Amino acid sequence: MKIRLTHRFLAITFLLMATGVTRAQSLDPESQESQEASTAVPEESSGQTLSQIHHEVTVTATRAPTELRQIGQSLTLITAEDIEAQGARDVLQILETVPGFNVARSGSFGGQSSVFVRGGESDFNLVLIDGVQVNQPGGFFDFADLTTTNVERIEIVRGPSSVLYGADAMTSTIHIITRKGEGQPSGNLRFEGGTFNTYLVRGAIQGKAEKLHNTLGGHYSQSDGLYELNNQYDKLELSANTAFDLNSSSSISGNVRYLDSQYHFPTDGTGAVVDPNDFRKTKETLYSASYENLFTNRYSTKVHYGYHRRVSRSFTVEDSMVDLSDSVFETIENRNYLDWQNNLQLDPRNMITAGVSYEREESKTGNLDRRSVGLYLQEQFSWADRFFLTVGGRYDNNDRFESFATGSVSMAYLINDEVKLRASLGNGFRAPSFFDIVGLPSENPFFNIKGNADLKPEKNVATDFGLDYFSRNNRSGVSGTVFFNRFSDLIEFSFSVPPGTPNFINVEKARSQGVELEGFIAPTEELRGGAYYTLTDTKVTDAGTDPGGNFVEGEQLLRRPRHVGGVYAQFRKIRYNLRIDFKYKGKRDDRQFFPDFSVSRVVLPAYWKVDFGVTVPIVQLSDSPSDVAMVFRGENIFNKKYTELAGFESLGRSLTAGLEVTF
Repeated sequence: MKIRLTHRFLAITFLLMATGVTRAQSLDPESQESQEASTAVPEESSGQTLSQIHHEVTVTATRAPTELRQIGQSLTLITAEDIEAQGARDVLQILETVPGFNVARSGSFGGQSSVFVRGGESDFNLVLIDGVQVNQPGGFFDFADLTTTNVERIEIVRGPSSVLYGADAMTSTIHIITRKGEGQPSGNLRFEGGTFNTYLVRGAIQGKAEKLHNTLGGHYSQSDGLYELNNQYDKLELSANTAFDLNSSSSISGNVRYLDSQYHFPTDGTGAVVDPNDFRKTKETLYSASYENLFTNRYSTKVHYGYHRRVSRSFTVEDSMVDLSDSVFETIENRNYLDWQNNLQLDPRNMITAGVSYEREESKTGNLDRRSVGLYLQEQFSWADRFFLTVGGRYDNNDRFESFATGSVSMAYLINDEVKLRASLGNGFRAPSFFDIVGLPSENPFFNIKGNADLKPEKNVATDFGLDYFSRNNRSGVSGTVFFNRFSDLIEFSFSVPPGTPNFINVEKARSQGVELEGFIAPTEELRGGAYYTLTDTKVTDAGTDPGGNFVEGEQLLRRPRHVGGVYAQFRKIRYNLRIDFKYKGKRDDRQFFPDFSVSRVVLPAYWKVDFGVTVPIVQLSDSPSDVAMVFRGENIFNKKYTELAGFESLGRSLTAGLEVTF
């Protein structure tokens, strides 16, 4: 395949890479009741306990269904009802309200979007869809295209999870779980339209027939975008889940997701609107299949296979303004994943989780691949239904970089029925990307970027301590966490290297620490208010060999605001819903690029914005909850001017309205 690249495209790519923008399996949570026997079994329970208040079960933190009260890590669980209440159509809107998270978008709808968690890089977050990793090799994930259609829940674990999932789970694991069909057939269909000539249609249908569970969801949207010139964006996303109960103790299931998007970008690396013809097409396909069997009430096993393929093509079309010829840059990346997990309940107090995973990552563009085999072992221990301890270890062997061992320990202690004390300690790693390893050879010396095949994984050692309070009637709650991260062997990109030597080296070190707070109060069943706040203090402790680059010794890490927070108010009654969000982001350092390729470190000002979502039923279709409702959504309704990335204008006021039919 012949690849033609303009110098301008290469320059933009490198400038974005240099700022970190492009760096950046579990048992089903709705498993049969019999499968829940594999969790640590409480010895006794009486009255209204924290367990009864927080009866929700998570699978991401331990890879086995476990009650939230038993988890020692910092975890956020977002249900389909939470997503509906917030009126969020994209996962990125949800992540904005999660403590410890900072979202950064490059301009309009479809612009590259990154997430920085607890001061980590944008490629330190593991993203799973139904247990299958969807990050690009090396950890980066663009959140711009990911919608909430047909999502049952989103489970977020803050802190390293490499002990269970291997590479890239350095500061968070974000697990998106597709809805599983249950009960009589039901569904919804929504139409919206609004500012920026935005149109959207989305819907889902689900149900269960005897032993067969099915869901099907779809989303299509288009927009003219922020800029008057060449800023159209459209995407199609389809998802399906099928599960079949072979008998009372075993099942098979499969998931499919497909994404097709096209984003037109008129901006260059400085954010200037200069090009009428550049655009990017992205196609992603995900398949997964699993077999689960509860052989006895003490032993269960699961075999899980996943496949993810991402094809991205960036097009430059010849024009009279900036591009003298047509060019195409294509990347094709595949991932095959196979995992065998076993859960053994030794006694009511002890459960062992052990397994082996195999992963193969491929870059068709660079004719590269790498294979990794991981072995993991974890024990969950409980004592007196008050103290819960989880200890785990993992060993990963990769044929492209050094083998890596990870470990973790977490503890949860119920001081009483309303208060939980928790703590965790663990390490994680990020595998070098294919770009880090091979670079980007070019006949032009200025654009000849030399990779480094000897790069080591980036590392993080992290700990956190937290305290959770939830009232007996679940009408109020407060949670606080103190976290500490120590990053090492960070990979630096530098133009300032001797000829013939790699442009990528392991040198930088940094640390981040801070506090996460969140709380809510519900005076009535219908009314709820809440707030969240994160203080993040970052510092570069070793700037390596390029002290004027992204890492300046003694300075903060780029694009990490010290203060992020928000307040919300919500009213829900049957299908009536109103939610208002006030979101604040403090000032932060960034790098501004200029047309002459010079760079300046700048401070982006703080800003706040207000979003809302409203649902009002207008026609009742039958005696069931089926109805037709009016829906309204607004983002940045006061039209605040702000910048998330230096040089790139952000969206102003965005308003949409439409109809939703539920049946």
